[in-house]
Amino acid sequence: MRNSKRVVLGVAIIGALLLGVAGMLWLSRTDEIATLRGHTGAVRTVAYSPDGAVIASGSDDFSVRLWDAKTYLPMQTLTGHTGKVRALAFAPKGSLLATAGEDHTVRFWDWSTGQAVGAWDGSGSGIECLAFSPDGTSFAVGGVDKLVQVCNVLGGKPTRTLTGHTKHVHALAFSHDGQRLASGGEDGTILIWPKTGTKPQQTLNAGKHHIHGLTFAPDDSGLFACTGGPGVSVWDMPTGTLRSTKYDGAGLSRALALSPDGAMMATVQEDKSVRLWDAASGKISKQYEGLRTIGLGIAFAPDGSTMVSASSDGLLKIWRVKGR
Repeated sequence: MRNSKRVVLGVAIIGALLLGVAGMLWLSRTDEIATLRGHTGAVRTVAYSPDGAVIASGSDDFSVRLWDAKTYLPMQTLTGHTGKVRALAFAPKGSLLATAGEDHTVRFWDWSTGQAVGAWDGSGSGIECLAFSPDGTSFAVGGVDKLVQVCNVLGGKPTRTLTGHTKHVHALAFSHDGQRLASGGEDGTILIWPKTGTKPQQTLNAGKHHIHGLTFAPDDSGLFACTGGPGVSVWDMPTGTLRSTKYDGAGLSRALALSPDGAMMATVQEDKSVRLWDAASGKISKQYEGLRTIGLGIAFAPDGSTMVSASSDGLLKIWRVKGR
């Protein structure tokens, strides 16, 4: 009787060990690599540095945090904003990071040291989007005042004030050749601005749907928009023809990003999922589960192997990209 109990106990222990190993293997295969904690408010904007070494995140807690993109450990907390941080962008070259938000101010940082290197306060209202030109010599901001302002990085003085939107401007994107700037917002329109001048050269209509995000394809052949209704719409450029591609299931997406090669598109959804798509066909490739609240931001690493999402609970999550 005693021996039989020992046998049963031994089998139970072995079974538990096997289940534990299986659980470890399952965990090691998950697409979620890490969770980054530290913000005490919703994280609305996130980006990788051009060399892929650093992740920057901006939050409703008025702070910007820098994270080591290899170890996922916190590096610096950048303080100075007096309102929610709604937008940030790394300059294409060098170590300049720009951040902006509800305090009407763009702040500049040397992200390699975490030191503040300047500020620009000229918008007069809350800033909701920010983008650097491809050559890094200028930046554009848009926000509550319905304006798009283009400024020189050196000196921070506006060189152009672009009018045309009738509601808040939520999204900005420069084409990779630097010849166009796209802006979109609550009025359901995307305005395409030439490199010089103050009149839009094109108006793209998204209906009554808010534009939450914009990005050009790497070869500038298409403009991808994250919209409140269809989820994702794409226009051929420079013709401005709306593509018939349907990203079924992308409705209620809050942000999008293209992989560096333009082959994949990632979205964060109001249903607390992250989705990966074939950018050309519109077919969903992968759905990632694990967000506890609505996703608000998404970005690919420069090598395309990982991506980072930001959400309203203040967390960032690092995801392994399928096939990488």
